[in-house]
Amino acid sequence: MRPSIKHHIFRQFFTLSVLTVITLISLVELLSDDLEENMVALELKFEQTHYLPKIDNVAQTWKTSTALVSFVPNKTKHYPKLPRVFQGLPIPFSGEVEGLDKEYWVDVSRLPTGVMYVAKDTSLFEQREEVFLFGIAIIGGLFIVISFVLTQLSARRIVKPLTKLTQEISHIDPQNRSIRISEKYHDQELYSIASTFNAYLNTIEEYIKREQMLIGMASHELRTPTAVISGALDVIEARETMTEQDKKTVGRIRSATNEMNANIVAILMLARKQETNRPFTKILLSQRLQAILQERLNTHPQNPIRLSILPSDVNHKLVCDITLVNMLLRNLIQNALEHTQGNVTLQQNEVGLLISDEGSGLPQNVRLQLEQKKTHPNGNENESGLGLFIVTLICERLNWQIEVNKQAKKGMKLQLNFFATD
Repeated sequence: MRPSIKHHIFRQFFTLSVLTVITLISLVELLSDDLEENMVALELKFEQTHYLPKIDNVAQTWKTSTALVSFVPNKTKHYPKLPRVFQGLPIPFSGEVEGLDKEYWVDVSRLPTGVMYVAKDTSLFEQREEVFLFGIAIIGGLFIVISFVLTQLSARRIVKPLTKLTQEISHIDPQNRSIRISEKYHDQELYSIASTFNAYLNTIEEYIKREQMLIGMASHELRTPTAVISGALDVIEARETMTEQDKKTVGRIRSATNEMNANIVAILMLARKQETNRPFTKILLSQRLQAILQERLNTHPQNPIRLSILPSDVNHKLVCDITLVNMLLRNLIQNALEHTQGNVTLQQNEVGLLISDEGSGLPQNVRLQLEQKKTHPNGNENESGLGLFIVTLICERLNWQIEVNKQAKKGMKLQLNFFATD
């Protein structure tokens, strides 16, 4: 599942809030440490200044409630009374030292007459600092919780108009081309999207109107020649001068003309996506296959053996538009014959009709079109593109399905599944 824009907005703003809190706490801690160091340094300086006049040439220690001060002359090699907090420290030294249950900031400096040790008790300051940092952490946690809630609300508020725009677009009915989405958006970006989309719909509607006009004109122009042919056949038959062979030929011409007229009506109906008002017919699939095989023999007498019908225990009875079924079967068989020099076989099975050939298989673009991953013919493809486009339209209208058997080791197998059977 793709992440939403709301999720991205929430994650970025909440991450920024958390980083801000972490940075703030770290900065406060650094400032607190710096403040402690400066304050202790001033107090140590004060203690040194206070005890310098009291220094004699003997080792001695002064102790108060918050400080320890010791002086060790240069001549004294060992001073057993030196407080533990000063023992083992290098000279000079300045830093924190733990002594017993307290923390001290110790400064060790060398004077001309000896070494002066000054320790300042910082336990109270450390305790106050811990309380202060704990309070800052609580405030930071509350800030993160508040940021979480506000970020959620802000993300919803930001995404809400975009969600509304998406819903308006998704609810547009292709059958009702007059619908347009609202352009009443406060944000300039959303207004631009809405207005651009409406302009796109207007352009598409103009193209559709032009195509519908062209289809209407094509309907008239295509029907006129068939009407002329039918009229000419009527004239020829009225003369009653034809031989029996001529009558058979004229009969085939009339049959082809009637079928051409029916095909024109069916194609225009598919192009306009209109429902047909022609009655459905109950047919046997075996009869249709035999009729198409006979047509193939009549039109290609020089190569009749490439197409054959295999025997089967199944004989589907279909209630459908016979014109659409004829067009579908002719186009599928024609494409199978075009893509192989070997034999093409037709066999009914439990789910429909299996069309097999011995060729190298269908090209990739043809497979995509049959699998309905590409539902329109590309102008760069060969003439079979239009036939396959008609196949996909008819299958959609009849609620049938074509499956390409990709596991076939040799040739290609197309399975035509019937979802509406009787």
